[in-house]
Amino acid sequence: MFQLADAAILVNNEVVSVTPNSVEFDEGLGEQKIRAVSVGGGQTEQVYARDVETNFSSVKFSLPTTPDNVKLARSWKTNANQNVVAIAGSTSDGKTMTRTFTQAALVGNYKIPIGSEADIEIEFMANTAI
Repeated sequence: MFQLADAAILVNNEVVSVTPNSVEFDEGLGEQKIRAVSVGGGQTEQVYARDVETNFSSVKFSLPTTPDNVKLARSWKTNANQNVVAIAGSTSDGKTMTRTFTQAALVGNYKIPIGSEADIEIEFMANTAI
């Protein structure tokens, strides 16, 4: 078994150079809730529900602070929820993983740190991963 460590990140079909080990995402399958209902005689049954309000993915990564990356981040922000983010990678034994996130938006303000090893932290919110 081999660890997936070097995935490609594409935003709007353009490869993005990210800071190593900074990429993470969640599938956006949402939260589930379980509660008990009384059926009488001291017995309960389980009621299961999906909280569809939480069915959103997030994709996070860091970019080195460069003029080009500041421009990229700004373009993604002004593109509202019309961005598409894709993650594609493979392990050295040939196993692959891809995820695509549609209607991705930078919903929070991103900071532009200045420094020799400064990174812009990016977080997209998007539809459930496909």
